[in-house]
Amino acid sequence: MDGSSPTEGARKVYTFRANDADYDRYNDRLSVQGWQLDAYAANPVVLYMHDDGSGGLFGAGRTDILPIGKGRAYVQGDALLVDIEFDQDDDFARRVESKVEKGILNAVSVRYRMLRYHENERGGFDCDEQELLEISVVTIPGNQRAVRVKKLADERAALIRDITDAVVKALGRKARKKRKSTPPATPPALSESDTQALAAHTARALLQHLQEKA
Repeated sequence: MDGSSPTEGARKVYTFRANDADYDRYNDRLSVQGWQLDAYAANPVVLYMHDDGSGGLFGAGRTDILPIGKGRAYVQGDALLVDIEFDQDDDFARRVESKVEKGILNAVSVRYRMLRYHENERGGFDCDEQELLEISVVTIPGNQRAVRVKKLADERAALIRDITDAVVKALGRKARKKRKSTPPATPPALSESDTQALAAHTARALLQHLQEKA
């Protein structure tokens, strides 16, 4: 998840803020904790402009429309996020990815089924519970904040590097002190490769913990 250009055969993931709990352009508000994501996880389609080929409100009625990728939707902090991986075997999907990479396309939109809701003071609906059906890359999102969070991946990578460096330094200092105070017969300290592996494992575990607590 970096800022480099798409490479053929490379797996790249793009993170978007898919929705939050504030008013959208239709005066609706969706509870962040109210998202039901199990059905989407079992069929994690990403479309373009909500076009699933069925016509009607969410499609143009074309029969050659296929998903352009797959998504991983999850709640983190005050928002519903989605990590999108584009289909590298589909020419149109790669074109959409290219525009996302260049910053020409920056937004996504959710299609959902309201489960528990009531009308709010602005004439829209407040949803306490809703089922996610699909996520689309769009030109103009219904939620004005549903845009790519480009820095999120860099921040995660930087956090992993910082934690790993800190653990390596701490283990290194501990190993040096042990060598100075321990007789030669004592078993040697961790090797450099073992230290790096332990640091990486610690970093991953801590990062997962921080994300679960967010």
